[in-house]
Amino acid sequence: MEFPEPWALVGMLLFSLLGMWAVKEGRRESNIKELLLGIGLVGYAYFTSEAWVVWLVGAGLTAGVFWVRE
Repeated sequence: MEFPEPWALVGMLLFSLLGMWAVKEGRRESNIKELLLGIGLVGYAYFTSEAWVVWLVGAGLTAGVFWVRE
């Protein structure tokens, strides 16, 4: 098993924290889309170690969370 790049670790931490927030808000507001996107933010980083993939997917999922909140 290969250890992730340093910037990938930073992205994993940042997007996991945002995902936990989205899960909490999705449950509080009964918003299933926000809840599922939050779960995706928390979990996707376990399947990749490339920094650019972590940041690209994380940015897309985060944008999705804010898009469904409106």
